[in-house]
Amino acid sequence: MNIYPIAIASLAILLTACGGGGDGGSSSTSGTTVNTDSASVGSSNDSSSGGSSSTPSASDSAPSASILTGANPQVVDIPPTVSSDATQMSEMVVADNFSYDPVIAQSLEVDITAYSTSQAYVSIYGGFVENPDGSYSPDYNSRITAKTLEGGFGDVDYLLADSQYYMLAEVFFYDGTTPIQMRITNEQTDWVW
Repeated sequence: MNIYPIAIASLAILLTACGGGGDGGSSSTSGTTVNTDSASVGSSNDSSSGGSSSTPSASDSAPSASILTGANPQVVDIPPTVSSDATQMSEMVVADNFSYDPVIAQSLEVDITAYSTSQAYVSIYGGFVENPDGSYSPDYNSRITAKTLEGGFGDVDYLLADSQYYMLAEVFFYDGTTPIQMRITNEQTDWVW
């Protein structure tokens, strides 16, 4: 008896019953979603960094922000790439204050007491995209750190690559209060909402 045709037929039925995969953008287990250009991204189990579905949804015709974003993100002048005409290592000239360590220690003091003093947690992401409605969709696999906030305060210490200029800070509340987010820079030491 040849088992391969049976296995292939079973696999085809299983994939058809499951819907063939997808990004799971239409369901959310936590009830908190970020509206992107064409798909809803769940806040707890989605690892995509933006909408990739081409199926229009009801949120496309009437966008509604489910996350509040900061109105004035800081802009950082990203230094240009240094080029050299040196062809040998002995011809290289390095500035005295140049650091060969690609990792820098960062500290961010979070104060959101003007918005809420409920128990919450803050996550900082290195990868994210800006949505048409002004909100951001983080790449959940790029989370740098996370910490619990008590009474709206918290100090977050983390290590960061020196080439990372912008990050996304996102605060989610345990009581279901609308989450907030802010694009921050590698020079920023505090976030006051």
